[in-house]
Amino acid sequence: MNITQKILKIMGMEIASKLIQFDVDCETRLWRAVINTALEDVMITNQNRTEAVLKGAAHDWFASDSEDFEFVCLNADLDPKYVKKRYLDAMEKGIIFFTRKQNLNIKYTELYGRLRKTKNPDDRKNITRYINQLRKTLFEL
Repeated sequence: MNITQKILKIMGMEIASKLIQFDVDCETRLWRAVINTALEDVMITNQNRTEAVLKGAAHDWFASDSEDFEFVCLNADLDPKYVKKRYLDAMEKGIIFFTRKQNLNIKYTELYGRLRKTKNPDDRKNITRYINQLRKTLFEL
């Protein structure tokens, strides 16, 4: 598993030492790779829509208290609360951040999903108007 030094620094020695540990069973290494991949996703600097949405999903996963996050951390032999704390600390310090364009791309994708589900013509019209404004802003950036 290839883990960048930046990710290791962000997560601290306790987590970093476990992420690079190879004398554990294959299943534990697999779950650690899942966490590493999510960490790489939140470090994405590209601002295109696809990668911004990927980054946003990884952020939501780390910031949530979902059963899925807890399951992955526990199977990786990591404390989910500590992993989340280290992640949120990195966000607070500005080590992990979202650019304006990334945030707009995430919002654009969310609105487009809502538009596809909405049946009410007035709601569709309002959402479409907002999507068009976002699109214009994104092209200007």
